[in-house]
Amino acid sequence: MGRFRTVALAATTMLTAALPAAAVPAWAEGAPAPAARTIGQHPGHPAIMYPGRQVTVAAFCPAGTKATGGGATAESDPQSAVFIKESGPVGETSWRVRAYNASDEVQTLHPRVICSSEPALEYHEGPSSPLRPGESDNPSEVGCGTEQFVAGGGFQAGDMTYASQSVYDNIRRWTARAKNTGSGPSFVRALVVCSDVEPSLRSERMELRPGAVGTVHVECPSGQVPTGGGVDGSLDTLLNSSGPTPTGWTVRVTNTAAVPLGVAYASVVCTTP
Repeated sequence: MGRFRTVALAATTMLTAALPAAAVPAWAEGAPAPAARTIGQHPGHPAIMYPGRQVTVAAFCPAGTKATGGGATAESDPQSAVFIKESGPVGETSWRVRAYNASDEVQTLHPRVICSSEPALEYHEGPSSPLRPGESDNPSEVGCGTEQFVAGGGFQAGDMTYASQSVYDNIRRWTARAKNTGSGPSFVRALVVCSDVEPSLRSERMELRPGAVGTVHVECPSGQVPTGGGVDGSLDTLLNSSGPTPTGWTVRVTNTAAVPLGVAYASVVCTTP
């Protein structure tokens, strides 16, 4: 009996020595615990849009946060023609929107930005895709690195050139497409914001008759919030407004085509805060 107990104790001692000690989190030894990621939305100053004029609006993130997405909504008659030619980050801490009022009524444009405290956000700009007068199908694409994911994105376009698409292509890539309605050469350029956090992607579809204006909304999964979003429409379905709600994304578009049935998707990038 004594010999068996001695062997058992020796074996236990050897096993204990062979097991690695559990890692102790730094905050358990007195260092501060890692801060939770915060995500919030912030409005910018609205701007009055007179008929036939272009305006620029922007919304800004508070100190210690960076922009992941944003957009603007027009306070107007839903049938009034306001078209978006730019919606994207400027630097890391603001979101800029440029729009043209093609109607004969005064409009008001309200910008909004989504801001995150995540420190690893990166910003990338795609190539400028040239557009001849009347051309609408030469998209620009830009991707995140292999270790990052889309958090949001946007686009820039030239004069008289309005978006029909600004949306994720997959969890690592953003695509932008626009129609050149002017008489000279123009361009479209995709912009993407990249995160270390893998997102949830959602979209909702809408059909539009020729000449119709429509609004479509998409919700994030329960418990999640938007970090970015946009539109994916037919070539002649042009963007009137696009922006976040507390739990999703809403877009308004006009089907400018004379004959075909237009299609538009509201798309949202979501995360758990």
